[in-house]
Amino acid sequence: MLWNDADVVAETLLAWMRACPAVRQATTAGSLRRGRDTVGDLDILVESDAAVTVMDRFVAWPETSDVLLRGETKTSIRGPKKLQIDLRVVPAESFGAALQYFTGSKEHNVKLRGRARDHGLTLNEYGVFMLDAASDSNASVGPTAKGPAVAGRTEPDVYAAVGLPWIPPELREGRDEIDLAAAGRLPVLVELADIRGDLHMHTTATDGEDTLAEMTRAAIARGLAYIAITDHGKRVTMANGLDSTRLLKQWGEIDRLNASLAEDGEPPIVVLKGIEVDILEKGGLDLPDDVLAGADWVVASLHYGQSQPREQITARLIEAIENPHVSVIGHPTGCLINRRPPYDVDLEAVIAAAARTGTFLEINANPWRLDLDDRHAAQAKAAGVKLVISTDAHSTKGLDVMRCGVLQARRAGLEATDVANTRSLADLRKLMKRR
Repeated sequence: MLWNDADVVAETLLAWMRACPAVRQATTAGSLRRGRDTVGDLDILVESDAAVTVMDRFVAWPETSDVLLRGETKTSIRGPKKLQIDLRVVPAESFGAALQYFTGSKEHNVKLRGRARDHGLTLNEYGVFMLDAASDSNASVGPTAKGPAVAGRTEPDVYAAVGLPWIPPELREGRDEIDLAAAGRLPVLVELADIRGDLHMHTTATDGEDTLAEMTRAAIARGLAYIAITDHGKRVTMANGLDSTRLLKQWGEIDRLNASLAEDGEPPIVVLKGIEVDILEKGGLDLPDDVLAGADWVVASLHYGQSQPREQITARLIEAIENPHVSVIGHPTGCLINRRPPYDVDLEAVIAAAARTGTFLEINANPWRLDLDDRHAAQAKAAGVKLVISTDAHSTKGLDVMRCGVLQARRAGLEATDVANTRSLADLRKLMKRR
């Protein structure tokens, strides 16, 4: 299940569980908490001293279709869309340890347990314990551990016991996060509140569901300082893509809208004149440079010819990156999660070209895309490329998926300074001029 869909299920269930007086605290764990793009099952953790009451509440959830297992501390059900949901009930003294353990990942936990042993400790879902002469492995330590407990009530306490600061769940994939934490170099991850503008969206002029005015009002309601209207160029005929004449007409409407917004002084938002041009199969873009020169923001995306050879697709993308009017490459690999694999492209060459020219790369926040993914976004950051997190919204509701893109950026270790649209519009324009 897509992360966004699984999160909706989890929040509904957590609201149900938190209404039970026996539940002191309840939260998610597992891959959902780590922000993986898809979720195989849900892990829910509850702190309580009345496990039976909590389990009764859990199986009585209206969305429960089947009870798979019921035990003293763990119960599993089948929820919406046949999603398996596992609930564990733990006491207060073990809640932090259990949350760390069941959040994972497995690779992260293996490394963390190794570090604990190096500190004369053992770590499991019950807590952090001192190792004594008779217990030199995790197998001999459980809820009745012989060594005294060191930590377990909170996650920060668990990490502090092994000499580390708390590590955000999105980074816990067993990569370099423990080394970074030990060296005091964990990134201060970007947050949704850092986002100042949304630079990829569509209106009824092409394949969007809402008008320019409606998208603008929705963006104002979400506290954005600027947006770019980026309807499709003419090559995307199935979306009623804009030719030069229709595009210039839309830009005139945007000019009038901005003037209206500024009538009473400082406007609540600035609307940028944009376009999502198509990168043609033979190379080049689907609108001429003299038209693109009048744009505030140009997204270049590849929608056709996705089965072409690696060298050809890579050359098409690099040619677009080198076009001085292109601001950002949209959804750079064309992946649709669970639907379509990425096209064959040399992303190292694409990232290198973006670094050389100062062109941005997109993290498309659409839950079906999340493209670039976390690994490639991290590679782009390492190369000095600035990322743009955009919703690619086709409706006012679509603006709400920004959180999915931010989550992907956090998994990549991105800080606010790595993301271009965390800046004010004035600072974003300065960054663009460096091209």
